[in-house]
Parts: sequence; C-alpha cells; structure tokens
Amino acid sequence: MMFRHARDRERAHAGRDDVIHRWVRLSRDRSSLCTHRSGMPMLPMIHPRPSWRRFRLLSTAACAVFSAALSACSEQAVLTAPDSPARPSAEDSLATPTPTTPVTPAPPARDVYTLLFDQWGTDAASFERPWLAHTTTPVGGLLSEDVPAETPADTVRRVMDFSGVFDASVSSDGRLMVFTCTTGHGTTLCKATLDSVMRAQMPGAILSTAFSALLADQAAISPDGTQVAFRGWQPGGPVGLFNPGDIYVMNLDGSNLTRLTAAERGRMSYASPAWSPRRIDGAYRLAYAREQRDGDGYAVSRLESMRADGTAMLALTIDTTGSDTEPAWSPDGARVAFVRRGAAARGDLWAVQLDGHARPVAEHALLENELDDVQRAPSWSPDGKRLAFISAHEILGDFYNWQVYSVDASGTDLRRHTSVAREHANPVWVSRTNINSGAAH
Repeated sequence: MMFRHARDRERAHAGRDDVIHRWVRLSRDRSSLCTHRSGMPMLPMIHPRPSWRRFRLLSTAACAVFSAALSACSEQAVLTAPDSPARPSAEDSLATPTPTTPVTPAPPARDVYTLLFDQWGTDAASFERPWLAHTTTPVGGLLSEDVPAETPADTVRRVMDFSGVFDASVSSDGRLMVFTCTTGHGTTLCKATLDSVMRAQMPGAILSTAFSALLADQAAISPDGTQVAFRGWQPGGPVGLFNPGDIYVMNLDGSNLTRLTAAERGRMSYASPAWSPRRIDGAYRLAYAREQRDGDGYAVSRLESMRADGTAMLALTIDTTGSDTEPAWSPDGARVAFVRRGAAARGDLWAVQLDGHARPVAEHALLENELDDVQRAPSWSPDGKRLAFISAHEILGDFYNWQVYSVDASGTDLRRHTSVAREHANPVWVSRTNINSGAAH
C-alpha cells in the first residue's frame, strides 16, 4: 500500500495498532469468560506491532480460534445453564398440554420388629448353656399384616457366638443389651452393644464387679437408659423363699447400687422387676412379684408396684386367689400383662387395666382361645399391638418344646415365631428401624 505522506502512514499504523489492541483486549475478555464456563485456555498474546502481512495472517487465525472459543462457550453455556422455561414455539402453543404427574413423597421409615430370645438344646449338656438368638425376618410392627403365621426355622440366628448367656433386656435406642451371664461363681449381669444386624459387639463387660458376692439375673433397663433394675441374692443355693431375692437398681456403669426391697428368709422373696414406660405421678415405677406363704403354708406370688426409689408401694392386681408372676407393662402404661396360675384362672396370660395412678381397675384373660399346658414370659411389642410369650402346647420333633408365639392385643391371631425342636424363653421385641438409624422392649 502506498502513502502520499509519512503522516498518512503513521495514521494507518495507529489505526492498525488500535484495531489489533482492541481485538487482543476483546479476545482476553472472551477467553476469560470461556475459561470460567468451559475450562478452555486463554488465547495467546499478540505482538503489539506486527507487519501488515503478519497482521493479516494473525487476524485470520485469531478469528478462527476466537469463533471456535465462542462456539464452545455457547455449547457449554447451554449444557450448564440453570433450569429455565424454554420459549415455546408456535407449534408448542397449539399442542394439548400434558398433565403433570404429582410427585409422591417418600413414605416415612417404618418400624419393623424382630424378637430376641433365649435358646438352648434339649440335651442335658446344653440345657445349662443357653444362648441368645433372634429372628432375622420381621415378626411385627407396621408390617405385621405381612408376617407369616409361622416363622421359618432358618431365619433364627445367634446374637453372639458363645453360650451361657440369657434373659436379655435391650435399651430403648436398641444399641445396648444387658443380660445374665454364667461365671464360675454363678450368674451375674453383663452388657454388650448391638450393631445394625443384631450382632453383639464388645460383649462380656460385667456390671456387677463391685459386688461380686451378689448373684444377679432378670435385668431390666430403665426407659431413659440410665439405670438397670434386677433381682439379686446371696450365694448359698437356688434363689427362692429359702434363699430369697431382692429388687435392686444401679446405674448402667455399675455405680450407685441400691436395694429397694427387704426379703426375709423362709417368708418373702422378690422377683421380675419391670419398668413403667413413662413417669406416673412424677416418677418411673417398677412392677415386681412378691412371693410369700399363704395361711396354709403354700407359696403364692402377688404383683405390686413401687416408685424407682422403693417408696409408694401399691397392689397391682385385684384377685388374690391365684398366684401372679412375670409382669410386663404395656407401652402406653395402661395395662400390665402377667402370668396367673390357679384353679380359677382361665388360661395363664392375663392383663390388668390401670388408672392414671397405677392402681388396678379391672382384670381379664388375654387369650381368646385357651392353649394347652402353660404360657409364660409375656412381652409387649413397642407399638402395643402384639404380645409375645412362650408356650409348650405343640409337639415339634419328639417333644413338647417351649416355642415363641404372639397374639394381637385382643388375644387372637396366634402366630408361632420359632420352629426348631429346641427350648426357648424370655422373648424381647426389638425395633430394627431404630437400630439401623441409630427400640427395643
């Protein structure tokens, strides 16, 4: 290109430089934007004063790179743009609108219950070495309508791998278990944590090391998880009227041991402590069985309740012609199930209705259809809809074995939850939902 004057050449160079610098600044800005959205690198810097030939070459190459960068940025922006309503076309505006399907909220977590119980063999060697087991399939809760009338035998599994452990109580959060364990000196209380698949972790921590001269069983963890009540007695023979037991409470770490009752050798013994599920008149209460001799010299048992400090004792049942044991408080605190024996008893499982101050109002037999033999160890499900117990009214194998059953709260809908020719005892309901999320009764 020819210039008439040097001034014209300088103006052309200045205009060219201005164009180049504007493009460089624009390319930097666009590259920064593209780097932010799509991760593309910055465009290279251009020498501030190239020749016209180099300017034309660089302009052509830069335009191509710049167009590709803008195209990539545009595509990336389309892919990562926030959800926004698209501008409808003319065809869309004429189409029939599609009805929106309402979103169904996820159902709340459902309580599904399993049963924890004692199990042992029928031979003499294993009779003294029971173990703790549980059902691996649901046996109650909101899925109770789907539970089969008979739980398969292969769905029962041990909680821990060693024997000589039985009669467990599980905390309301489903994580701690206190149970009776056999030692060389007799029975005492042990504890273990439960994981989400009902396996005992770190078992064998003995609570009663501070009072090793006292034997113990029948543990019951308080609803708030701070204390455990149990039956304790001195060594010297089987617990009973001639070696009486008392009701004790202590903290879960074994501290603050307190005896609540005053047994008398040959005259009075206490057993089967059971916590009220809520405070009554400002305090938790303990139901228990008091064994004594009647006017004819026979041993009979009466049910009573007291505050957890041993005061305010009340009679828990009305009829005194039978012998009542093994109380189990319902989750709402309105009823207590128990075992009654006597000539006038219609079946072994009974319930007493209580008023708001834990005083008895009425009694009735629990089972609609009386079963043969005896039933024992009643235990309410956490929702109060079913009652588990053990019974030996059926033959499994060659013998009548103690098996775990349950009925609904009205005493009907009998279901069997164990199906092996072994002995079972002390069923306890455990909420798997609460264990997995991290209750039991």
